[in-house]
Amino acid sequence: MPFNYRKSAGNISTRRSRGKKATQFKLGHKPKWTTSTEIHQPGVSSASSEAPKASKRLVRLTDKEAWDSQFVRTTAGLAQADTLAYTLRPKPEKEEKTDCECDRNENFIVNNEKMLALIKDVHASGCKKPNVKMKVTRAGLCDYICVKCSNCGFNSQTLPMSDTIQTARGPPAGFLNYLEAMPVLKSKIGMDDVATVLTWLNIKAPCKQTFQKKFNDLGQAQTELSDKQLELNQDYVANVMKKAGFEPEVDIQFDVAYTCRPQGGCEKSTQSFGALVEHNTGQKLPLAIAMANKHCIERYCRHDNCSKTFAAEASIASSERVLLHRSLDKVKDGPLAVKSITTDSGTQSEKAILDYNELKKQTNHLKKQTATHYKCFVHKLRALERHVRAAKSDIKSIPKKYNKDEYMRKLASCLRCRVRIELERLRKQSCSDELFLRSAKFAIENILHCFSGDHKMCKERSRVCTYRVTSSYKHLCPTESH
Repeated sequence: MPFNYRKSAGNISTRRSRGKKATQFKLGHKPKWTTSTEIHQPGVSSASSEAPKASKRLVRLTDKEAWDSQFVRTTAGLAQADTLAYTLRPKPEKEEKTDCECDRNENFIVNNEKMLALIKDVHASGCKKPNVKMKVTRAGLCDYICVKCSNCGFNSQTLPMSDTIQTARGPPAGFLNYLEAMPVLKSKIGMDDVATVLTWLNIKAPCKQTFQKKFNDLGQAQTELSDKQLELNQDYVANVMKKAGFEPEVDIQFDVAYTCRPQGGCEKSTQSFGALVEHNTGQKLPLAIAMANKHCIERYCRHDNCSKTFAAEASIASSERVLLHRSLDKVKDGPLAVKSITTDSGTQSEKAILDYNELKKQTNHLKKQTATHYKCFVHKLRALERHVRAAKSDIKSIPKKYNKDEYMRKLASCLRCRVRIELERLRKQSCSDELFLRSAKFAIENILHCFSGDHKMCKERSRVCTYRVTSSYKHLCPTESH
């Protein structure tokens, strides 16, 4: 036993027979226990250890210091299971700061009008000997400041130092947090770059969770604003067509852009973007936008309402047909009707337009006329240039300063440029489609005769080559001379 006690009076055996236990303590008795905080070391007698003074303050080690201390003891050959002194100490309580303390060496972003309102509020107290302290509440980059005077007891209301915007739920949100996420959404910089710039300015950057949330909210808000603007564009084009004396039917263009161009044999693209653009007015306004995305940021997501809008097992190269369907569905519910669609020379667009025309015929509330499909001649000319460069022909009249590959490359480029200029000038001069098609056929047939040196029909059929050929048109011929 570590202590002694005095036996109580009476017969112990008699008490045991009565079922009562002997008492070990008396009222006011204090056992003489000895305490020691020294760690027992192997080979060291515990009798030589002395208890530390009560006035000495024991400081709890940090996690890093504790890990390093344990590492030193392990490398020194001591048992790893020994208990360190810091594990026996209670965790010290953190000293709470007063409400009006803040870091004076930190910079804030404040609005001039908000700061002027705070100064007027402080001066309204009329204190002759002000002892002002400031309380700062942070919400990202937005700060809320409250001023308190210890002499007169003045306590101002908490005022935001930046503009706020109304949210669907909760108090108004700070506008600076959304402005901070704007360059990340519209440029190539990232969140870490913005935090680095704020650190250079001695401004405390918000946490990444807040930054990511504002970034997602801003992207969603931008999508909603884009949809509203597209509806306004449709109304504007319909109003312009009516005032010009035409039916609200538009000619639109459609093309798809990929994040990474699909390659033969493998596909690296995961996102695609397609837009319908009208070309009746001079502004070339977008009327509908559709996107295909195969990724979602959530690990366990049902994909009911998220960023994933395209099946993961489907090929992104087939998204052109899907995006065209989605864009046309957005336009058909508006005030405009699609008169013609101009696309590239791909086969997916043609299949999508055929399905769209069949749907218009089957639906009663839609107009029965079908949309005319045009293929962009610029894409056709690109295909023409590729075929001419890959053609295998024995041309004996190649100039000596050119080899065969270089001459075929220059011939394909000049042929493409010549056809484009001929068609553009004919379209400006022709009033009807029949006249344009007939003149374009003769002009294209005359190009080969012109390149071979026969200019008999150039005056009648060509809009580029004439009897008096100027030097400005020589680059349209492969040999730079007629």
